[in-house]
Amino acid sequence: MPKRRPRTHRELRLDSSHWRRDGSAKVRFPSHTDALDAAAERSTEAGTTLAVYECPYCHGWHMGRRDEER
Repeated sequence: MPKRRPRTHRELRLDSSHWRRDGSAKVRFPSHTDALDAAAERSTEAGTTLAVYECPYCHGWHMGRRDEER
């Protein structure tokens, strides 16, 4: 029997931290610094505090409101 290849990714679900509420994927930032810079700029524009976090699905960085942190 042939060996199964290990899964290299997790299944993406609509309730995961990788997706927006409307079902579209969040912007992926390649580094923590890039995400922090974008969050600071967007926070100033929107007048809200945004957090950044490493995505367990794509291993990039996303930003979201504090109440969306996981």
